[in-house]
Amino acid sequence: MGHTIKLLLYFFAYQLAFMGVAICGYMLYQGSYEVPQTPDSLYTNLIMLAQILSTAAVGIHLLVGKYVGLDQKTWGYHHSPKLLATSVVFILAMGLWTNYFNELADLPNNMQEAFEMIMRNPLGIIAVVIMAPIVEELLFRGAIQGHLLRKWKHPAGAIVLSSLIFGVVHGNWVQAPFAFVTGLALGWMYYRTGSLLPGILMHFVNNSAAVASFLLADDPNATMVSTYGQTGAALMAAGGMALTIICVLFIQKKLVPQPAVWHQPAQAETIEIENNTLSSQTQSHNDNIYNHWINSPINRTL
Repeated sequence: MGHTIKLLLYFFAYQLAFMGVAICGYMLYQGSYEVPQTPDSLYTNLIMLAQILSTAAVGIHLLVGKYVGLDQKTWGYHHSPKLLATSVVFILAMGLWTNYFNELADLPNNMQEAFEMIMRNPLGIIAVVIMAPIVEELLFRGAIQGHLLRKWKHPAGAIVLSSLIFGVVHGNWVQAPFAFVTGLALGWMYYRTGSLLPGILMHFVNNSAAVASFLLADDPNATMVSTYGQTGAALMAAGGMALTIICVLFIQKKLVPQPAVWHQPAQAETIEIENNTLSSQTQSHNDNIYNHWINSPINRTL
C-alpha cells in the first residue's frame, strides 16, 4: 500500500502546486488577495491550463520514474482491430445502464458549476478528453493496479482497490459510483490484455461522449428519464446491460481467452533459483582453489 499512497501523494502534490501557481499569478496580476466569486475568462483559462500541466507532469513523472514501462506489452496493439472496436461498444453500452442507475440514486452533485465551466472551455475539453484518459490510465491502471497485480495473488483485489481509489479521487458524490464501475471495466481490460491502449481508448470514448452530449443537447441537464420516459430509459439501460455482458463474453472467450501474465511462472522461478545456487557453488569452488594457490610456499616467494 505504501507504493499506492506515494503515487496518490504525487498526484495531489502536482495538482496543488500548479493550481497554487495559477491562483497566485492571477492574484498578483489583479492586485487582489481574493479568489473571484464569479470567475472571469482569465481566471478560468489559468485554472484549465494548470489542470492540463499538472496532469502532464503526473504522466511524465510516472514514465520517467519507470512506474509504467514503455515496453511492447504495455503499449502494444493487441490481437486485432476487433478488440478495440469491441472496447468502444463495451464502454458505450456501460454508459447506458450506469447513467440510468446514477440518475435513480439521485446523489448530490457538488461540482456542477465546475463541470459546466470545464465543458464550455476549450482548455477544459482538452483536459477531459485527451489528458485525463492518458494520464489517469497511466496512474490508476498502469502504476497502481499493475503494481498490485504483480504483488497480490488474487487479481480481483487489485482491480477493485484501484477502481475504488479511481472513484474516490474524482471527489464528487454523483461521479464516484459511475467512476468506480467504469474503473472495474477498465481494470479488467488491463488485467486481461496487459496493455493500456484499450483502456485509454475506452476512457477517451467515455469522456468524449459526455462532452458531446453536454454541448449538443438542448438541455445539458436533461436526464434519460426526462428525455425518453421511465419505460424508454429502463429499456435502454436493460439493452446496455445485455450488450455489456455480450462484450465481456466475446472478449473473454474469443478475443483474449487467456489473461496477461502478471506473475513469474513457478518453473522460471525454480530455474532462476537453481542458476543462482550453481553460480554460488562455482564461486565457492573457485575461491577454494585460489586460497590453496595463494597459500602455497612457492607462490609466496618473490
